Amino acid sequence: MKTIYLIFVLMSTFCVHAYAQQKPYMDYVLSWGGDTSILEVELTYSASQKDSTVFVFGDPGFGGQNDIFKVIKNIRVNQPEVVKIDYATRQITIHHNGAKKHQIRYEIDGSFNESLPTVASQTELFRPVITKGLLTLVNKQFTLEITDESNPLVSFIWRDHPKNFNYFNSVVPSQRDPLKNISAYYNQISEMVYFVMGDNIDVREYNVMDIPYYSVTTKKDKYGNDLQGSLSPFFESYFPSIHRFWNDTDFPFYFLAVSALQNNQKEIGAGGFGMKNGFVMKLGRTFGAWEKYVTAHETAHTWLGIKMMLGKESFDHQWFGEGFNDYTTLINLTNSKIYGQEEFLHYLNEDTLKKHYESEVKGAHNDSIAANYWTDYANYGKLPYRRGLIYAFFLDNQIRLASNGKFTLRNMLLDLYRYRKAKSKDEVLTVDDFISVGATYIDKEELSQQVKRFMIEGLPIDFNNVKLIDAFNIKINDGIPKLNLSEGADLATIYLI
Repeated sequence: MKTIYLIFVLMSTFCVHAYAQQKPYMDYVLSWGGDTSILEVELTYSASQKDSTVFVFGDPGFGGQNDIFKVIKNIRVNQPEVVKIDYATRQITIHHNGAKKHQIRYEIDGSFNESLPTVASQTELFRPVITKGLLTLVNKQFTLEITDESNPLVSFIWRDHPKNFNYFNSVVPSQRDPLKNISAYYNQISEMVYFVMGDNIDVREYNVMDIPYYSVTTKKDKYGNDLQGSLSPFFESYFPSIHRFWNDTDFPFYFLAVSALQNNQKEIGAGGFGMKNGFVMKLGRTFGAWEKYVTAHETAHTWLGIKMMLGKESFDHQWFGEGFNDYTTLINLTNSKIYGQEEFLHYLNEDTLKKHYESEVKGAHNDSIAANYWTDYANYGKLPYRRGLIYAFFLDNQIRLASNGKFTLRNMLLDLYRYRKAKSKDEVLTVDDFISVGATYIDKEELSQQVKRFMIEGLPIDFNNVKLIDAFNIKINDGIPKLNLSEGADLATIYLI
């Protein structure tokens, strides 16, 4: 009897020690019937604070929806715990009152104003798609943000779901069974997790330079799209091209998800958002030339805008994160033969130079963009794209001329990418870094003045006084520059990678 008692004491001591040493965790259990707009969420978690735990739900900056609590509803906990909600700060506080097990349950409502389905679907990116036969979610739309300094292991599993629906997740894409748990640490998934489930979903896997790539689309839609067919050239040529451009194949996987909206009052274009290892698009019409550009531009953000950006926030210097990204997009669309000469010149001339030099805000200071971005997107939202692309094209030409064709803007960007990777994760890449790296290729003071005048102060480049490489020439009509290729010039040769 003494031996048994001793073993019991040892086991009890071990269990108490294991519980005390338990690492923080957040375990999500999800349920959806397949024919409603409601997702049920159950979260069991460890409490890092003795008396209470504070979560924050949602991000109004992600898509502009201010009333987050039209999405999260019916929030409840088990006694003796008590939940308090601060609607202004979006904080959800759970007072534990001595409880040892901590769990919160709530519902995510994907329904929208029936009179404005187009607006809700396209502009409110925060609103998830949860409707009959189709569910798409990112973690910003259904998970709770922790407010302490812990880095919990976060897991997801589906309790209820339609048995015949296809499923994809961006945590472990190879895991195709929703009944199996997937997990990652909080700091690994904080840049968004994506789920899609439906009876009209097709998931295909590609091998791109030994990296698993996933193509996730709706199978049929009212626009007559063959989305898998439209996307195949990206997996076959565009993605290999952009990997070669950056000399970078350090990827665990990548996914491209395009779902066609079925509830539009009118046809609209393509919108979406980039993630660390993927891009999610909401499509509101036939997949055409513009949608090819959007797909290429957003997936190129993997480097410019995600792995490398100037400033603390993406709004700080969008001329770089958006405009320079646009230029690398054009280069790789051309290099992969998805764009020919006509498409290349049309985008530069009609979509960029013409619209920029006609714009009433073309000379706006860089600092004014963030303040006006959402309220006047047609002008201020597009400004950094056009301004940055024009400057990237200009700078590429200056580097080519200064080096007699030995170097291009790509060389400078590769140097800047190496410089960024040499910094610690918490260090910020600055405009001064951009200028210091670029000084290898053109005069430092000249480059500094270009950035100051053209990108920060907003002075439009005067192409009357600009020399370009022999392959290009610009004519100016009523103050609007128009780019042409010289006779015999070949874009494939100019932008050969």
